Amino acid sequence: MCQSKSIVNICLILSCVIVTCYGNTKSKRLLVDDIDIQQLVNDVDTLKQTVQGQQNQIQSLLSLLSAKEAAGAIYTRWGRKDCTGNGTELVYEGFAGGGPFAQDGAAVNYVCLPHDPDFYNGDVSMSPYGHMSTMYGAEYEDNYFGPNMFQKDVPCAVCRVTKASSIMMIPGKSECPWTWKREYYGRLAAGGDDGHGIVAASEYVCVDYSPIALEGGQANEDGKLFVPVKAVCGTLRCPPYKNNAFLTCAVCSK
Repeated sequence: MCQSKSIVNICLILSCVIVTCYGNTKSKRLLVDDIDIQQLVNDVDTLKQTVQGQQNQIQSLLSLLSAKEAAGAIYTRWGRKDCTGNGTELVYEGFAGGGPFAQDGAAVNYVCLPHDPDFYNGDVSMSPYGHMSTMYGAEYEDNYFGPNMFQKDVPCAVCRVTKASSIMMIPGKSECPWTWKREYYGRLAAGGDDGHGIVAASEYVCVDYSPIALEGGQANEDGKLFVPVKAVCGTLRCPPYKNNAFLTCAVCSK
């Protein structure tokens, strides 16, 4: 009896599928009258469609795999020079900066400034007048973030999660939803809004629970500040929140 080695090989299909082979090993005869040609044609078309469908599925899976490998999400870890590991990579590390706390109209957001900035030749302000913004370094403005952290400069790390496409910071939580991965957790911080000459707006960021300080940055030069954030009952519902309690935070990925 004839036996096909590959269903994809059409020549073998035509010679061995639904046919009878006669004779000895030296002489074999194929009875063409016993072959249903139309059925063979239909079988071949069916096999072609099946193979094409499988190839399409394989291509789709490869595309999904490629997209997954190319996916990624960025977050800044405030108060640290490193990333959390376990699926993350360090893009760069630097120090926190932003607009000065005592300047009306100062930029709101915190930024992570690299240690090796690039400048264009000749791009220097020659006059104190004119419309321009300013960039200052940032300091911990309270020992709440850690022992002896007051007035020390704040490091930061820009991290990429290699197997996630979404990042969010949750204020008031130290854990992430169960379908999300916790990148790090800590204490909620802002630029301050309790007077003391603080007039610039700011944003909320999450300072790592185990922060460090930059070496040699202990002078009280102000600039952009990191101060703790407390809950104030009234329009804020208490419970579940507690009056004057400092807020936690978590950075989560998925």
